[in-house]
Amino acid sequence: MKSSAEPVSGVRTFLEGMPLFAGLSEASLLTLASEGRFAQVEKGQFIFFQSDSSEKVYIVRSGLVAIVLESPDGREMVINEMHPGDFFGEVGVLTRQPRSTSAIARSEGVVLELPRQTFLGILAAEPALARRILEITANRLRGSSERESALAFLDAQARLARLLLQLEQQAPEKGYVTISQEELAQRTGQTRQTVAKALGRWRRAGWLITGRGHIMLLNRDALLQLEREWIL
Repeated sequence: MKSSAEPVSGVRTFLEGMPLFAGLSEASLLTLASEGRFAQVEKGQFIFFQSDSSEKVYIVRSGLVAIVLESPDGREMVINEMHPGDFFGEVGVLTRQPRSTSAIARSEGVVLELPRQTFLGILAAEPALARRILEITANRLRGSSERESALAFLDAQARLARLLLQLEQQAPEKGYVTISQEELAQRTGQTRQTVAKALGRWRRAGWLITGRGHIMLLNRDALLQLEREWIL
């Protein structure tokens, strides 16, 4: 990654605009602004690799970052996505353990890098911030547990149906999901061929329409029923 020499004032302005750092003391804010560095990332670039040492915490300024779990056989599963204002990499820093996942830039963007010792020092000095960080991290771990349950108890089609329904709920336009088949495979722990076959069957059944990088859901009830059959 290419670090930029943006003035301390620029880093501080960014931090002050984040609800996460609301109420931070002047001294802590100045420390973060002085030690933090913006870094430019290119699409497809690894910010860190699974098993790397945990030396920094990152905050997304612009772009999209995927948190990816890699299996021993080389498969990748996207377990989370970080958007502007989100932080990541804190678990390894807090536990002092190597990275348990990789982080990949899904688009060109900028991240703020905070050194491990700086981050830990601020948490020690700012109990309110520490609580907010722990709450967010705990919610992410709960989401990870739900995804693990889906992998353990749902078959391939049910996992795919659940993800499509979740993405549709988050989309600005209902019924319309923007995602590639490769990304669907990565986020459900399947091969691209398996995803393509399932989408093909659902397209022929009239449940959805597929295009390049997007899917239009026509029969949400059918997808919901497919998921429920494996939950009940």
